[in-house]
Amino acid sequence: MAGTSSVSLRKYGCEDERKRKRMISNRESARRSRMKKHKYLDELLAQVDLLKEQNNQIVTNINMVNQLYLNMEAENSVLKAQVVELSHRLHCVEEIINCMNSTNDEDLWNYNVNGGDDFLKTWDFAPWETTTYLV
Repeated sequence: MAGTSSVSLRKYGCEDERKRKRMISNRESARRSRMKKHKYLDELLAQVDLLKEQNNQIVTNINMVNQLYLNMEAENSVLKAQVVELSHRLHCVEEIINCMNSTNDEDLWNYNVNGGDDFLKTWDFAPWETTTYLV
């Protein structure tokens, strides 16, 4: 009986040893798994921080572009108003020129020269004409 009990103790001892090795192996595997999970989580958190920073830069750029757009829009409005004003002035000048071209009344052209206005006497209104104006 002594021989059978020592064989059975060895058999149980080997099984206990295998269980102990398996338990150690499982613990090590679980530890590696936790470390891998922790590393992955750290990488995700770093990526979140990077994406937040990029998002802030994009928001800043959008705000800057919007401000530039508003400035350009305001400048465009001013330029449009100037176009309207200058178009109106041009139309008025064209009307004056048309009115002056449509009349043949030399008295209208020579009114100030013959009227004794010394300032306008020095101006030569029609250099191609040979008429001289007497004062």
